Amino acid sequence: MFTKESLLTIPELKLGSKLSSMSESQFGAYINDLNAFIDGFPALTDRMRQTLNASSYNLLAVSLMDTAEMLDKIYATDIAKDARNKAGALKANGDAVDHDATEAYVERFILNVSSLSIDIQMAAHKKPVAAAPAPKRSVPTIFTAGLDKSPAPAPPDSAGAKTKSGAPMIFTAGSSQSTAILAVDNAIMFLNTLKKLLKDSPYDVHCATSGTEALEYIQTNRPGLFLLDIEMPDMDGYELARRIKSYGHTAPIIFVTANSARMYVDKAIAVGASGLLMKPLRANQLLAKLKEFI
Repeated sequence: MFTKESLLTIPELKLGSKLSSMSESQFGAYINDLNAFIDGFPALTDRMRQTLNASSYNLLAVSLMDTAEMLDKIYATDIAKDARNKAGALKANGDAVDHDATEAYVERFILNVSSLSIDIQMAAHKKPVAAAPAPKRSVPTIFTAGLDKSPAPAPPDSAGAKTKSGAPMIFTAGSSQSTAILAVDNAIMFLNTLKKLLKDSPYDVHCATSGTEALEYIQTNRPGLFLLDIEMPDMDGYELARRIKSYGHTAPIIFVTANSARMYVDKAIAVGASGLLMKPLRANQLLAKLKEFI
């Protein structure tokens, strides 16, 4: 359920004081516009790519204008303005349009707007932040001579712990690594790109090319975050996320996807996703997401 507070966390939505001045009926109409954008953009994405492939630049300009109209309704005004400017340039240049430069623009534009769509969908599932409890008065501890100082109880032995499925968890003392990331994707090129993006970061990246390999790794390791592809041949990301949780892991799970359609996002949230990132990954968004959850 959308709240005004959750929507204010999305910087691309230039809401400012608009939300606070909205009546309940106006806010309801705005939510309808958000849902229309989420459901309508995948079709516009297909149209843009089809017209680009056919070098139909006038029709591409129309698709950009249609997208800009939806973006204006949700107050994503900066992205809308950019789309209008590009549409105007396409109409003005006619046959002199640089196809490669236009293709690069369209893919970048689709990536930006798809990421916005995902952020809006995730905002609908954010829980309201509870008010902090009132601080308790501290009571001084008085030690007296001869006071019995019994040793603190030892932490429970985790070696005999069981997962919900009954499988043993083989976690050893100190195995939890808050800055360790387990990235799972069957595309080795993607994993190599990920390592390059994070080579100068404080994060330690371990890669797996299948769900089976990932499950073997987490038997003896506790990453601070999971970065999972959705579409993999042996086990998709949704099933892998369910198994990760059944093993007792509670670290955030971030899905990486090339599709921002509601169906993908809803399924990711249903299996406990903390967030989603669009492919191809961009360093600034990736680092911001990791900083948010680690």
